[in-house]
Amino acid sequence: MKVNKKLVSILLIVFFASVIFAQEKQPPLEPYLQFLVGPYLQHSTQTTMAIMWETNLLSNSVVEYGEQLPLNNRAQNDELKTIHEIILTGLAPETKYFYRVISQDKKGDYVASKLFTFQTAVKEESAFSFVVLGDSRTYPETFHRVAARVFAERPNFVIHVGDVVSNGTKKEQWIREYLQPASVFMSRFSTYVAIGNHERNAHWYYDYSSYPKPENYYSFRYGSADFFIVDTNEDLTPDSEQMKWLKYGLAHSKAKWKFVAHHHPPYSSDSNDYGDTFNGAISPLGDLKVRKALVPLYEKYGVDIVWVGHIHNYERTFPLRNGKVVAEKDGVIYVQSGGGGAELEPYAPTRSWFTAKLLENWQYCLVTIYGNALRMMAYDIDGKMYDFFEIKK
Repeated sequence: MKVNKKLVSILLIVFFASVIFAQEKQPPLEPYLQFLVGPYLQHSTQTTMAIMWETNLLSNSVVEYGEQLPLNNRAQNDELKTIHEIILTGLAPETKYFYRVISQDKKGDYVASKLFTFQTAVKEESAFSFVVLGDSRTYPETFHRVAARVFAERPNFVIHVGDVVSNGTKKEQWIREYLQPASVFMSRFSTYVAIGNHERNAHWYYDYSSYPKPENYYSFRYGSADFFIVDTNEDLTPDSEQMKWLKYGLAHSKAKWKFVAHHHPPYSSDSNDYGDTFNGAISPLGDLKVRKALVPLYEKYGVDIVWVGHIHNYERTFPLRNGKVVAEKDGVIYVQSGGGGAELEPYAPTRSWFTAKLLENWQYCLVTIYGNALRMMAYDIDGKMYDFFEIKK
């Protein structure tokens, strides 16, 4: 049989044109409700827990929770939103709970997370542990490796000393660089952030946080310790609101342990942020503004340890007072934990007078407290312990 090639060509053209025309006539598919960020835990007390998550579409907020299955408690907010926040109240101290989050949009579609767990804050006399890390921005794959190590420690909570993203004005970075890679522990443990310079004080920091007001600086009590989270990007003059708040809080704290966390280091052996020490530039060995404003307060009111970041490596000082190394009971120890995942930075080629331990690697710190004893262990990304110290009161 002889085929009419011209007729076949015409029929094919007509067929494909009809397909294209039909596709153009089809209405675009509506997006379906889904999680952009799974549930993560924020500020916790002995009786409360703040839980947050994000959906791609406007939807309500529901948390189901309980001490055992099936979950028999429910907290709900019917306001339609994409970034969700529910604060559970009336919880029992030092108690483990199961929970999951649910959101439903105006069409009736819903999404539900898998089952997670959390524990409320411990009683004052109980032992507890926490992790400190910082500067996790830029490389989410590296941060995720550190985050997996953090989860393996099963701390009570986590403190992040800032720079969770490369550019705080870019929403996608909050998801890709911070909330997604950290979800392995943030879904289980409360996480407290000391805002860094890379956050740029953008509204996304406040949108994705649930801390005591004003949220860029705040304090909380956990067990036998008071924690003060300071914003070193802000005005640090004596009459500023933050400095008056910090001075009052430190002066009136009756806690057995006092800790501070902020981003910029008052003491640091970094080679280039404070002068290029490989090429002859004199370094002030840290942030002079922070040192002048904050160090005298820490020494006056008996702060035990200050955790900082900004420089992408690890450094621990000896106990310091009045610019000198002193006995443990008389000084403040500064721990720079900036190895959460960002590019690493070298140290100055000569040793600083205050340096007790250095490490140029990705890392985190694990702190355990029981009664009058504190132990801090620093681990690298492969789980190797490279620093340890103990304080006894």
